[in-house]
Amino acid sequence: MYYKIVEDTLMDFIEKFQSNPFNFLSYYDLQSYLYVTLFASFERENITVVIETTDDDKSIKIFNPSKKIKINPTRREYPAHEGFDIAIIDDGRLSKRFSAYWHQNVKVAIELKYHRSSMENNINPRVKGFMQDIQKLKNYSNKIKNDNFNGIAMLYIQNISEEKELDLKKILEEQNYLQLTDFKDTLFTNKIDGFIVTKNSIYQYREEK
Repeated sequence: MYYKIVEDTLMDFIEKFQSNPFNFLSYYDLQSYLYVTLFASFERENITVVIETTDDDKSIKIFNPSKKIKINPTRREYPAHEGFDIAIIDDGRLSKRFSAYWHQNVKVAIELKYHRSSMENNINPRVKGFMQDIQKLKNYSNKIKNDNFNGIAMLYIQNISEEKELDLKKILEEQNYLQLTDFKDTLFTNKIDGFIVTKNSIYQYREEK
């Protein structure tokens, strides 16, 4: 259910972006909209996680003597040390420790990058950041050793002419040494996936074999 909610919400989000990229003028617009829609999607399904903290966590004891909190699994800039743009808490691997609600394991993490300018301006720094996001997700996956974890890195390109878009895949591959393929039918193809979204296209990043 978790993965279906995330995938359905992301696909709706991509469709929303492609219908009018200028509704999103910054990275913060992307992150805020996606966070709110994912939060609402989990709320509609009445999906929550219950986190029990230790006796040391006085803030929770004041709020709730049982030391338990029930929250929506959708988080932003979470967990504390990784700070993923969007994270979905893993309800199957909850830990009990001081301030446990800040440091739970994550089932799905989403990293976002945004390129506002046309292709005449240098997109390479954004692509570099996109690749760093993929590596960040890989590092986290290796760290927690959880087969249920999935990470998605996404680069949204707002403003590109139709003429330039025809050459986009070639430009990205040649200038940044990427291997890209046209998006097929699911976002969760691998443990870690990367996608580049423009007004008219979705490209999927492929690891070099």
